[in-house]
Amino acid sequence: MDLTHVRRLIDLLATAPVAELEVEEGGCRIRITRGGGAQPVGAPSAPPVAAAPAPVAAAQPAVAPVAEAAVITAPSYGVFHLSPAPGAPPFVTVGQDVQAGQEVGLVEAMKVFNAVRAEQAGRIAAVLVEDGTEVEAGTPLFQLA
Repeated sequence: MDLTHVRRLIDLLATAPVAELEVEEGGCRIRITRGGGAQPVGAPSAPPVAAAPAPVAAAQPAVAPVAEAAVITAPSYGVFHLSPAPGAPPFVTVGQDVQAGQEVGLVEAMKVFNAVRAEQAGRIAAVLVEDGTEVEAGTPLFQLA
C-alpha cells in the first residue's frame, strides 16, 4: 500500500459518517480511526508509514483582491459527479445562482457519496472538471462569479 493510497483513505474517513476504517490489501493491513489513539492490532505486516508533514500555508493578504474569483473545491478524493444519477439533470449549470450550503455535485469514493456544497453564495461562472473525473481533496470544481 503506497502513501497516496493511505492519504486517500484518510480523506475518505475525514468525510465519511464512520469513526473507523480498516483495509487489508496484499498482506498489508491498515486501520485508521477518528478521535482517540489507535491501538495495535497484532503484529504489523508492513513497516509503518510516516505521515507527511502538513504543508505550510503561504501568508495571505488581510484583504483579498476584488478580481479574485471564489472556487468550490472537492471535499475528498473520489470520482466527481455533476448529477445525482446517470441521465438526471445536473445539480447546477453555468450561469445559475447558488446559495451557501447548496449541493452542487457529488464525489464518490468506495461507493460512498459525499456532497459537494457551495461555501458561499454566487453564480456558477465555470465548471472546471468534467463529469466522471477522478479528483483529489481540494481540487477546484466550480468557479463562482
